[in-house]
Amino acid sequence: MSLFANISRTIKGLLNDAADSVQDPSRDARQIIRELDSSIGRAENSLIEIQAQVANQRSKRDAADEKARKYAEGAMRALKNGDETLAREALAAQAAAEGERDQLAAEFAKVEPSVANLREQIANMRKRRDDLKSRSNVLAAKQEIASAKEVAATALGGIGGQNFNEDFSRLEEKVNMANARSDARLETADDLSGKTLDDKLAAMEHGPTVDERLAALKAQIGKDGQPSA
Repeated sequence: MSLFANISRTIKGLLNDAADSVQDPSRDARQIIRELDSSIGRAENSLIEIQAQVANQRSKRDAADEKARKYAEGAMRALKNGDETLAREALAAQAAAEGERDQLAAEFAKVEPSVANLREQIANMRKRRDDLKSRSNVLAAKQEIASAKEVAATALGGIGGQNFNEDFSRLEEKVNMANARSDARLETADDLSGKTLDDKLAAMEHGPTVDERLAALKAQIGKDGQPSA
């Protein structure tokens, strides 16, 4: 393999290791939830806008229908009064109002299914968001457990140079050495002060030991044949 290929592989490995160390599954999951919340918010704003347009179209349609009814009644009154010209004018206005009403109704019929469809999509997005939120919580809990296991493995196995058992043994060794030094210093101080010599001389002034008493008693029995009273 060429030198360039080796260097390229090494750089890719370092970059991948860096990406793995930077990646946080729990954090990334929360970001996905935030992005989905943002999408839901935009969809809801669009729904509000469409609903406003539908309400406006419905109002215009109802107004045109009301005008057509009014002109029809007006034509009837004019014809009863013998004013055929006025009746024709009213009927023409009625026809125009009905045309406007029908056009608005057609537009309304096209938009209304979109509203229902958008409502359903938003509901599905919310359900998906809730599902992902639950999975995100589980993911976070699993990550915490994994982190705790990693800490335990590091502590127990000495991963990363943290062998706590060896560290503790070294601390115990330091304490033992400190005690040994203290004992040695105390013995040296006793020798310098003459305390050790005094203790030896004092021991000589003590009475006979138990062994010495037993030996004397045996000697007395051997001489007299029995212990003296």
